[in-house]
Amino acid sequence: MKDATHADLSAIEPLVRSSDLSEYRQGLKRHQSGEWDDERFTAFRLRHGVYGQKQAGVQMVRIKIPGGIVPTPWLKTLARVNREFAKGPAHVTTRQDFQLYYVPLARTADMLEILNAGGITTREACGNTLRNMTSCALAGACGRELVDAGKVAEQLARSWLRHPLVQHMPRKMKFTVSGCATDCGASPIHDLGFIAVERDGRKGFRVLAGGGLGGQPIMAVEVLPFVTEEELPVVVEATARIHQRYSNRRDRSLARLKFVLKRFGAEKFIALFQEEFEGLKGLQQRPWQPLAWRAPIEAPVARTPVGVVSGHDGKVALVIYVPLGLMDSDQLDALHDIAVSAGVTQLRTTRDQKIALLDVAKDQVEVVTAAIRALGWDIPASAEQVPDVVSCPGTTTCRIGITNSQSFGLQVEKEAHAATVGKDVSVHVSGCQNSCGLHHVADIGLHGMGKKIDGKPAPHYQLHFGGDAYAGQVGLEGPIVPARLANQAVNLLRAELSGARAKGESPRAWAERLGKDGIADLLKPLTAGGDDLYVDWGDAEIFVGPPKAKGECAAPQASTSYLADLADDSLINLDRFLSRGRWPEALKAGEDATVHAVRLLLAGRAIVTEDGQEAETVYALFRSTPAATIEALNAFESVLAERTSALVTGSAEPYREAVAYFIDTVGVLIKKPAAPVVAEVGDLASILAGVA
Repeated sequence: MKDATHADLSAIEPLVRSSDLSEYRQGLKRHQSGEWDDERFTAFRLRHGVYGQKQAGVQMVRIKIPGGIVPTPWLKTLARVNREFAKGPAHVTTRQDFQLYYVPLARTADMLEILNAGGITTREACGNTLRNMTSCALAGACGRELVDAGKVAEQLARSWLRHPLVQHMPRKMKFTVSGCATDCGASPIHDLGFIAVERDGRKGFRVLAGGGLGGQPIMAVEVLPFVTEEELPVVVEATARIHQRYSNRRDRSLARLKFVLKRFGAEKFIALFQEEFEGLKGLQQRPWQPLAWRAPIEAPVARTPVGVVSGHDGKVALVIYVPLGLMDSDQLDALHDIAVSAGVTQLRTTRDQKIALLDVAKDQVEVVTAAIRALGWDIPASAEQVPDVVSCPGTTTCRIGITNSQSFGLQVEKEAHAATVGKDVSVHVSGCQNSCGLHHVADIGLHGMGKKIDGKPAPHYQLHFGGDAYAGQVGLEGPIVPARLANQAVNLLRAELSGARAKGESPRAWAERLGKDGIADLLKPLTAGGDDLYVDWGDAEIFVGPPKAKGECAAPQASTSYLADLADDSLINLDRFLSRGRWPEALKAGEDATVHAVRLLLAGRAIVTEDGQEAETVYALFRSTPAATIEALNAFESVLAERTSALVTGSAEPYREAVAYFIDTVGVLIKKPAAPVVAEVGDLASILAGVA
């Protein structure tokens, strides 16, 4: 029988479980045999971090790095799998993950086996899940922090990994943690953000929710002014349940949590959030290990930190400048050896596509810096010495990329090195409007688009100015320029913006003062590129326009898996509410579990139900369909009978067992071929009498 008891909730969830690999191998085998169609397999493999590229037959594999924490031995494992299974460099993303490319689908299971053996997970790195939980760039090293935000993010990620509630959400969710009120984790642009604060002598967290970028950027709002560390998992649960209940499951483009905020407005959204949070307080969660809080000191704040950063214990962090976060297998191996030689046990990835060595002894700084520079990277003395350029992969691998943002980003980075001023002006590039390169929140942002020149399609970039993730400001839209001229545009704008900044003017104020017309005047010196205008950066072929393929960021739901997980989650909640003596809520959770299981059984027979339908409506539909076999009906009617008995006797254990047995029965039945109709509804009593 299914065990959804407290014992399941009391185990600390590891990053890697052997069952993940066996589950993936079985799913891959079912797909290869034709048992699972593309839609079902796509939803499945995405939950295991395997993402389709635009190139046929190969996959991008995303490594989940909670909090950006990279134990030093992981570098060797990453170098090995990148060398043996992938092609090209590994890539640090703006979500602090590693991405590896061009992995043949047939070899993905073998790759995951090596990663798992090294303690590395890809679980829920993609798909409609709780994605990688990020943190401040300098988490663990910043003198200002009250707590190591990276470790908070890692612990929260483990608290929710594999939980049935977050396996099949309407869309993905992105969370972040900041170690102090400076909020370097950029909470306003996330579905959920935690900001460490101190209130009345107590240390805890301020909570923001409902933010996100993409085609319609919306900034998060404060939903809770203060929660304790023990309440953090409750906040995550409240966010996920609001998302499950209110987000749009029909239109994938409107299914992010930010659209719930937009739909209800801030006041109602906050009220709903707080009501959900209060209702979940006191219920059992996975264990929480107490955090190590610190007394903060005054320290400089760098939006894009690089170089040498003083730590808490006399040691330092060395933040390595890695152009666009690209590193090959040999560099990963060498970085591992450098870290080991310096006694470094842990590295951190950053949202700015950098990588930091933590806890380096001061007498090792010069040696490590020289070794890093020998790899072709740098540990500069200040951020002003290196370009601040971020980019997504764009059309190098992405199905929905419009422009080759990565090749363009490398060109911008190269030209910025030669610039005499304005290196530190941030330039963020996305290959489409979805903002994977965070173009909305840069001094100068660019997103790829298609536009015609003389009737022929050509790659272009929409410019944005003065965005700030920490202040919750979306960049102002500027002119559109051909992609082949966009590097010239960035150079002209960087020089002007650097001069304005030197006079104390912010990038946003500068852009507002000039307006679109003023910025367009600055770009008049752009030199036309002739036929080059129809060929994108890094490409050899003529641009043909935006791709028609669909991406997998908004992958379809596999309805049976989605309903099975919700049935399990409701059964867990039945136990949780019973353990706290919350009788009405326990009964409601049992009813929810039963409804989800019935809908799962109906979905297995291609009978459509809708979210939000009343229980009796679903039950009546079930009784009138071929899904109502004798075995299914017996288990179902037992649930209803035990529910009535529980209301009379006040004893819920038989009811709980009946619900669990029904869920298990459904799990067995949906794997069987469809059975013939047992009887018409009117003959049910006689059939049951005959069985008796």
